[in-house]
Amino acid sequence: MKQVQLGDWSVSAIGYGCMGLSQAYEPCGEEDGIHTLNAVLDMGYTHLDTAAMYGFGANEQLLSRAVGHRRSEFFLASKCGLYRNAEGQRQINGRPEMLRQTCEDSLRRLKTDVIDLYYLHRKDPNVPTEDSVGTLMDLRDQGKIRFIGLSEVAPDTLRTALSMTPIAALQSEYSLWTRNPEGEILALCEAHQITLVAYSPVARGFLGGVVRDMSALGAKDIRHAMPRFQGDNFTQNMERFAALEAVSQDLGITPAQAGLAWLLAQSDSILPIPGTRFVARARENLQAATLVLSSDAISRIGDTIRPEVISGERYNETTLREIDSEKHRFIGA
Repeated sequence: MKQVQLGDWSVSAIGYGCMGLSQAYEPCGEEDGIHTLNAVLDMGYTHLDTAAMYGFGANEQLLSRAVGHRRSEFFLASKCGLYRNAEGQRQINGRPEMLRQTCEDSLRRLKTDVIDLYYLHRKDPNVPTEDSVGTLMDLRDQGKIRFIGLSEVAPDTLRTALSMTPIAALQSEYSLWTRNPEGEILALCEAHQITLVAYSPVARGFLGGVVRDMSALGAKDIRHAMPRFQGDNFTQNMERFAALEAVSQDLGITPAQAGLAWLLAQSDSILPIPGTRFVARARENLQAATLVLSSDAISRIGDTIRPEVISGERYNETTLREIDSEKHRFIGA
C-alpha cells in the first residue's frame, strides 16, 4: 500500500473520514458503524479522521467503542473550534479556554491519552490566529496532542501559523469539482512539508454515482442544502458525471477510483479521506491508491469534471461566509 507522510508518521495514502457514520447523510446504526470501522482497519486504512463536532461528540464515542482496543493500529485525527453551544447549535469558537475544554472532552470520549493530529476545525474571525494556534502549541507541549493541523484556512492564516510553529496538516475540501487548494495553498503545503488532507474527495458521493435521484435521499441529508445538488444545477452536473463514467469505464475503474487517483496524482503531499458507511465502498476507495495510470489517463479524468463546468457553489452563502479560505469573496459585499 502506498504511504503518505503525516508529521513524522507514515500512513495509508488514503485515509478514512468518520463523519458520515454519525451525521450528515443516511442514518447509520451503531452496530453498522462498529462493523465498518473494524473492517477499514482490517483492509489497510491506518488513518482515521473524526471531530468533536461530528454528531456533537457521538462520532468520537463511536470510534472509541468500535476500535479503541486497536488504538495502536491507526493514526488518530480530531478537531476543535466548532462545537455545540448552550442552545444546542453549531458554533465557531476559537477562544483558548474553549479549545482546551474541547480537547479534554475529546480525550475523554476517545478514551485515549493523546490525539495524534489535532486541527483547528475553523478559524474564529473574532479570535487572533496567534491565540488559537498558541493554545494548540500548549496542548502539544503538555503531551495531549502530537501534531497541529488547520482546516479551511486562507494562505495568510497559514503563514501566520507557520511563523509560530510547524503545521503538520491542512485539511480542505478538494476533488475534481472543488479545486480551491490549488495554487497558493498547495504550494505552501509543498514548501513547508505540510500534508494537504482532502475531505469530500469523491464530492459527497457524487463522483461515486451514488446520488442519482435527490428525492431518494433522507429529508435531513445535508446535500439537500448544497447548491450543486439542487434543481437544474444537479441535472447539469449529472451530465458531467456521465462523461466521467464513460472515461472510467474505458480505463477499467470506477468513477470514485478515477476521482481519487486524479487527486493523488496532483501532489505527493495529498492525503484524501473519503468516508462511507459501506464496507465495499471503503474497499473500492482504498484500491485507488494501488492504481497506476498514465499521465494521459489522469488528464482525461481531470477534463471531465472541472469547477468551471460545474453548476452551483459547494456550500450555500451562509456557510461560505463562515470559512476563512472563502471570505475574500465576500469582502465589500
